[in-house]
Amino acid sequence: MDASVATDRSTAVRLDAGRQGDASTAPVRLILWVLWAVVLLGAYYLQLWGALLSAEVFQEDGLLTATKHIAALAVAAIALGTVAIPLGIALERLFDWPRLPFAWAFTRRAVSGTLGVLVLLGPLHAPVGAAVQALLGGFLPFAGEAATRALSGAFGLLVVLAAALPAGQVLCGWLGWRPDSWRDEVLYYSSAGLGIVAAGCGALAFAGLFRPLAIQLFVVALVILGVPRLWTMAGRAGWWPVRERPGERRWFTRGLQLVSAAALIAAALTALAPETEYDALWYHLGLPKLWLEAGRPVDLVHEYVSLYPLTWELVFTAGLVIGGPVSAKLLHFICLPLGALLAWQLSTRLAPGAQPWVAVALFVTVPTVLWESTTAYVDLALALQIGLGVLALLRYVEVGGRGWFGLAVVTFGLALAIKHLALVALAIIAPGLFLWLWRRQGRSAVQALGPAVVLVALALLIALPWYLRSWLASGNPFFPELFGLFGASPPERWDEFAERGLAGFKATFGVERTPLNLMALPWDMTVHASRYGGTLGPLFLMLLPALALFRGSTVRLTWIGAFVALFVAVWASPISSFQVRFLVVLTPLLAVLGAEAVRRLDLAAPRAASKTLAAALLVLLALNLPPFTRFHERDRVAWDGWLTHVIHAVPLEVVFGRQSKDEYLARHIPTYSAWQFINSAVTPDARIMTFRGGDHYYTDRRRIASVSPMARSAVRRQPGQASEALQALRALGVTHLLVDRRSLDSDAASVALLSEQMRRDSLEVLYEDDGALVFVVR
Repeated sequence: MDASVATDRSTAVRLDAGRQGDASTAPVRLILWVLWAVVLLGAYYLQLWGALLSAEVFQEDGLLTATKHIAALAVAAIALGTVAIPLGIALERLFDWPRLPFAWAFTRRAVSGTLGVLVLLGPLHAPVGAAVQALLGGFLPFAGEAATRALSGAFGLLVVLAAALPAGQVLCGWLGWRPDSWRDEVLYYSSAGLGIVAAGCGALAFAGLFRPLAIQLFVVALVILGVPRLWTMAGRAGWWPVRERPGERRWFTRGLQLVSAAALIAAALTALAPETEYDALWYHLGLPKLWLEAGRPVDLVHEYVSLYPLTWELVFTAGLVIGGPVSAKLLHFICLPLGALLAWQLSTRLAPGAQPWVAVALFVTVPTVLWESTTAYVDLALALQIGLGVLALLRYVEVGGRGWFGLAVVTFGLALAIKHLALVALAIIAPGLFLWLWRRQGRSAVQALGPAVVLVALALLIALPWYLRSWLASGNPFFPELFGLFGASPPERWDEFAERGLAGFKATFGVERTPLNLMALPWDMTVHASRYGGTLGPLFLMLLPALALFRGSTVRLTWIGAFVALFVAVWASPISSFQVRFLVVLTPLLAVLGAEAVRRLDLAAPRAASKTLAAALLVLLALNLPPFTRFHERDRVAWDGWLTHVIHAVPLEVVFGRQSKDEYLARHIPTYSAWQFINSAVTPDARIMTFRGGDHYYTDRRRIASVSPMARSAVRRQPGQASEALQALRALGVTHLLVDRRSLDSDAASVALLSEQMRRDSLEVLYEDDGALVFVVR
């Protein structure tokens, strides 16, 4: 162990000498922080204060709604528990798990029993759904449909995880890695194993064998080969070490655990609903569906997302072919508990004196993180991989060896294969590794440079197939990013006009990048979150200033803070977009910084004030959960200031079967019913031009977006050029137009295709509803 490690650990659980020597100023600093918190929360929760003053919070759409949700969840939990708890007790006896205190034993039985129920009933989802319908259909008319969807989705998740965990264990062993704890095992076996599942699916795709049966056989083969390892893992799963920290407030810990559990349950239930989110339907699930239909990789020139890195989409595909789209959603949901475990591990490593449950609760209750876990996006998976890479490098600089370094290579490589955004993280991490080895450990510049270069080279090698595919198809390995440097081909794929259009979309987020706005950015993105497409909640901005007011960090925590600051600086630069979900990758690290801030505030405050702080933190964490999301919408007036990328309400009606899948999707996707008509009534050789996206997964016909460069010859015609627009449509092979009513109302006066003349002379309404119209081109 190098000297810096010993120094860090010796100072980790106390305040620095400067603070100890000047304790007289601590009350003043504490008062300053309290004033800051009051001002921030006063501005942030403007909707809450208004609701309290008007007593609206106690009306039907306020706390009573929350009470109804809690009651429904309690009934469902009791029903599941009557089956799961006895099965959990049986599993305890089968694997001879040790005795635990009552609360932990009950939790273990509930979790293991629920998993057992899913394993037993998952393959029988259809008959179980029919039985549920017969039993509950009288008052939950779609209970059977909901039960079938939930069971098949959960079973698909468990099968993919059962394939991934043993495969990940083999890869980690091959790297020469030895875990420090069961938490490390779960994290790295899952991460590496899901990477192997994706690699296998990718190999099938590039071999032209990307069919449901081939993927199912591959996944099942991994499960069969891993059965002995799975049995051993199950035998060790019951060994949950339970340790109470000296001086720990038990009520505070239980509160953190309760809030974290509530967040996980809310996210899991939301993930059981049919998929409705834009990017998930567009390409995270839409592209795997096209690949499966073609049996190979598909490059749609008119869809720029076709050339993105798609590693996690291959993981989704494994879920799709086994359990349907809900399995894909649940595969992203599993990144939430894994991320919580990562926050715990990072907290114990970076802030040993902090309460790890604080880091866990801060992470799982971030509103946009919670939303991410309910949909088939990839940002939470990216956060998991980058966080695991950071943790592996922390262990590497402590103990050395190829095991931890190999894991860092694998995790950063998988991150690069998930999303281009990982390039930013690696571009910051690699120089940081070099500086640490050189300045902190005393290596020569050449010796310190070696690991940093190897890390970058091998990580890029893992992601190389995606970047090579993009380069061969478009001439740009990072397409559509860096268009100004590499360009793109053919012209129908991308051009300057399309680049300006994408830049215009990115500019709709946030504020203009003036010096004053950038200085106020942390406040603005927190308080006025609707401008940024999501929210991290108020807690990080409230807590992190305490790190400056009450100093005492470990060196490693300072370096992590520098990484966060540099990443945010890139995010705030003109090369990026002010979208909060691009900061999700930082949330495990922010949670650790927040936990350390809570520790320092607790040390600085008198006992009574410390208890008040702990209680207030629990309340604020709970306010991050649905159905309290509306209180985060400070700027909301009617439909303006609406907060996106958050859970506004848990969709209990469709999850429990009170509402049908089709009704739910028609309510959330304006073109869903129109696509159901097209899929059933329009010939398979048709090609549909669409004026709205985010519905691709529910499409069974060829389509082309009106915003694509290829469609510009038809779409950019003025109202007086209807005949030219019609000729361009025919040249593209377009037979139908699908127009949502919002586009029809806004574009009819400026787009020839939607003009009155075009509709009168060349288009015929084939279908219409409240959300969309389908025209056939005559």
